[in-house]
Amino acid sequence: MTRIINIFRHNLLKKMIALLVAFIMWVYVMADQDPAIEGSYTVPLTMSNTPYEYMAVSEETTVQINTRAPRSYYVKYDANAFRVYANLEGLGEGVHQINPQVVMPSGFELVETKPTVLNVKLDPLTERQIPIEILTSGTVGTETSIKEIGKSMEYVTIVGAKSFVEQVSKVYGTVKLNNQTNSFEVQIPLNAVDEKNQAVNRIHVVPSVITASVEIESGIKKRIVPIIPELSVMDGWELTKITVEPAQMEISGAESVINSIVTLKTVPFTVQTGQRFFKSTLRLVVPEGVTIPSNEVTVTAEVIRKPVMRDQTSN
Repeated sequence: MTRIINIFRHNLLKKMIALLVAFIMWVYVMADQDPAIEGSYTVPLTMSNTPYEYMAVSEETTVQINTRAPRSYYVKYDANAFRVYANLEGLGEGVHQINPQVVMPSGFELVETKPTVLNVKLDPLTERQIPIEILTSGTVGTETSIKEIGKSMEYVTIVGAKSFVEQVSKVYGTVKLNNQTNSFEVQIPLNAVDEKNQAVNRIHVVPSVITASVEIESGIKKRIVPIIPELSVMDGWELTKITVEPAQMEISGAESVINSIVTLKTVPFTVQTGQRFFKSTLRLVVPEGVTIPSNEVTVTAEVIRKPVMRDQTSN
């Protein structure tokens, strides 16, 4: 043991200097071979501590994080090793500006995030019931017609953030007829859309699928009927020069149904008075069991003020 201690103490200063030089050379080589560089990752944004009965909504779904680390780290780690979240603890309804929080593997230095601030809206969760509309696609087989279309339920529930639920104008499902000649049942998915027939995202339709039953009967009759636009305007204004394109349309279906139809009407629509010329595509109200080539028409009209009648007093 004494011999080992003596060997260690022999030329101790030289040994310590040699060790220090070796360490400096190692640091130099490592810095030269594996220098610190900057890189970036695109990481999904997650919401943390979202208050009960609220939904968090953000236009940003990902955050770019710029980092600094030894070059070898960018080979070793991918975006899955990082986490970016918005901490919503203790916040209430409304829009909040939140700094993104970043969790990184050891050895990485955060340079910046893009964006640096997140706009996150806390929207109350709500639900409402809405009737289901059934649309058809295609036609039934030759010399047959639709007698009736039924559905397994009349209403569904839409669930989601309040601002999105309020956007929903209708929920509908489409039955594909595919030249069927016999009655049939089919499962159809439901879609929620706004007044412009654009899909409303971030809401759930419950249930999302229903059963539609199509009763088909033999014998078909066709008739051409005029189209009547159902337009209204605010008091003090009136509509003139109302036109519809097309002005009439061929309808087909069972004779018992077709015989009772003399016109097709559009869905009711109120024309705004801030415009002199109105032009819009309106849907038609199609009676059950009736097939038409298109369920939309183009309606135009001029919006004018009603003339003011003044009493004339004779002298």
